[in-house]
Amino acid sequence: MFNKATRKGNHIKLAITGPSGAGKTFSALRLARGLTPNGKIAVIDTENNSSSLYASDFDFEVASVEAPFEISKLVNLTKYVLNGDYEVLIVDSASHFWDGVLEYKNSLDKRGGNSFANWNTANEHYKLMLRAILFSKIHVIVCMRSKMEYVLQENEKGKHVPQKVGMAPIMRDGVEYEFSCVLDLSMSHEAQASKDRTQLFKDKIFQITEQTGQQIKQWLEGQNDAHSNQVRKAVPEMNGI
Repeated sequence: MFNKATRKGNHIKLAITGPSGAGKTFSALRLARGLTPNGKIAVIDTENNSSSLYASDFDFEVASVEAPFEISKLVNLTKYVLNGDYEVLIVDSASHFWDGVLEYKNSLDKRGGNSFANWNTANEHYKLMLRAILFSKIHVIVCMRSKMEYVLQENEKGKHVPQKVGMAPIMRDGVEYEFSCVLDLSMSHEAQASKDRTQLFKDKIFQITEQTGQQIKQWLEGQNDAHSNQVRKAVPEMNGI
């Protein structure tokens, strides 16, 4: 039978993308703390345990994953988190696990056989990764590296200088459709939503803070439905944009 639709009890599945140095890890930890002010946060770290550099800023637990980045490692750690009393899981970064899928595909090709059939087999590993992230009964924040490109941008002195910008995330094409919200970070640590089912961040340029997580939590609980316009205005903006 049908029941009245409600967001209450759901969990956010959110992605943060950006080039190296944009601040994905720090932003994810701030957002996670906003989602759970006092709860436990788990980090699956594929970035040479770089998240631990923020141990004095945030209280969280970390599992460091090294190559080869097999999907089974992500799945097993996710199961451990789900069996514990954690409230938020951060995967930093999922791009390494995508590399693991591609490496598995290459290993199949080296054995011979049909490349298309090999990709179908490797694709099952990708689907396992998505299921571990999307169907977990917990808030999940996924960091993904972006492909980098240098473009000429005008600085405050009116000179055109090369700036590093993030392009598409290093992940299978179309992965952004799997998440409820995708926040793209620039090298100035400013975020902009490329997908946002919450509609909290529409047309905003802002820094990801604990308040960002608090707003998402309130949205999930339906607390800000009657005042959605005020909530959207409350998103911190940068430089008056």
